[in-house]
Amino acid sequence: MQIRSLNRVVNVCSKIAESTAAIFLWMIFLVLLGELLSRNLLSRSLAGSWEMAAFMMAAMFFLGLAPALVSESHVRVTMLSGRLSGRLAWLVEAVVLTVAFAVSSYGATALINLAITSLQRGSRSWELSIPLAVPQAFVALGMTLFAFTFAAKIILLLFDSNELSKEDHG
Repeated sequence: MQIRSLNRVVNVCSKIAESTAAIFLWMIFLVLLGELLSRNLLSRSLAGSWEMAAFMMAAMFFLGLAPALVSESHVRVTMLSGRLSGRLAWLVEAVVLTVAFAVSSYGATALINLAITSLQRGSRSWELSIPLAVPQAFVALGMTLFAFTFAAKIILLLFDSNELSKEDHG
């Protein structure tokens, strides 16, 4: 696969994740608006509204990780890297990306295993009896895309190509 193709794949996946996260955000707004209206107008709560909002919030946060990384809006500590240049800056970036890839890959693997275990056991949510594997799958997908993006950044860094950037993402 060419580097340009890798960059394109990461950006497309990131845009899809970003759009899905935005949809979840709007769904959270609608569910909680419905909850507020129901409580104030009908004096009763919508069953499972808080449970649904929590599941959608987790999915939204995790699906937003990769797009934030691609658009370089993650919080980064630049005290050291900002003072370095040349080969040393490249080496620090490579080490940081490798550690981040390892940690995010571990997290993705754990979240995938959690979703698979929930599916196998038939685990369901407490209030609405939703199969837990469904919201867990969105969280696992977000973390997997995050790890994939770190891997792509490492490959792009190693081949000294134009790294994933805001311009390509937008």
